[in-house]
Amino acid sequence: MSDRSFEVTRPPVNGVVVVGGANMDLAASASAPLVTHDSNVGTIQFAPGGVARNVAENLARLGQSVRLVSLVGDDAFGQSIKELTQLSGVDVSAVLRIPGCRTSTYLSVHGPGGDMAIAVNDMSLLEQMMPDMLAQFGELISSSLTVVLDTNLPAASLEWLIHKATKAHCFVDGVSAVKCKKILPHLSHIQTLKLNALEAQTLTRLTVSNPDEGRLAALHLHQRGVQRVVISLGAQGAVWCDTDAKTGFGAVKKVPVSSTSGAGDALLAGMVYGTIAGWSLPASVEFGQRCAELTLSSPYSNHPNLSVDAVLGA
Repeated sequence: MSDRSFEVTRPPVNGVVVVGGANMDLAASASAPLVTHDSNVGTIQFAPGGVARNVAENLARLGQSVRLVSLVGDDAFGQSIKELTQLSGVDVSAVLRIPGCRTSTYLSVHGPGGDMAIAVNDMSLLEQMMPDMLAQFGELISSSLTVVLDTNLPAASLEWLIHKATKAHCFVDGVSAVKCKKILPHLSHIQTLKLNALEAQTLTRLTVSNPDEGRLAALHLHQRGVQRVVISLGAQGAVWCDTDAKTGFGAVKKVPVSSTSGAGDALLAGMVYGTIAGWSLPASVEFGQRCAELTLSSPYSNHPNLSVDAVLGA
């Protein structure tokens, strides 16, 4: 059942720290079904991306005070990422430019329906984001009430951050089936974990192909120490398990899809927003799903017109 409390309650602006990947997204969209080993007609666009950066921009557009902690190179992409992210309302003073390095880049190819067919990521720059580099932001992390992490970070840095954010509600995005394995030793220190079906399967070794299986996987992770678990099942919707081990499922509306890139990041941003507002987990997930539905209509990873009013009026 829908919890509509989010329509009448707005959260305080308490400051959110988001740590993780910031990269330039290059998205190619074919105008006809993709043909391998051949040139495909379509469009190519580029815009700032990266899970952590996307979540930070979405939260800023939702009216939150957000600081992004990340790395970029000293190239044109790095300069563009900092400038455009700052224009969206994010504090980028903790985004460091590393001399002699190229900025992380994510190249994706999409079919005419918007679904991603293949992607290549060059995120090697983030391997430099080790605890000794992050130490300069130690007080910022330890004093924050809301911290969002993505698993693009090195394993040692994730461990340092998760255990440093003792005052915070710590959100973690699984990012990918390969990268999410880094958090397995730290599940009991994560307040909210957001995954997709493949990531959930990787962490639980359970099949996750429908809502019933997703609820079992979410409960499994809760029993291993995560306070709250949300698993996105794409077009099927999302399942969750709350702090009381209660599971649930929320369907999504069918909406026109321009690109699926960034939808999961919008879902997480909406969940963070709802948590700060003190909403229930089902209400937070529903609001996040509305953010994701709006984002699906944009060719970019962040919808330029995302706002609380736009989401509630959708």
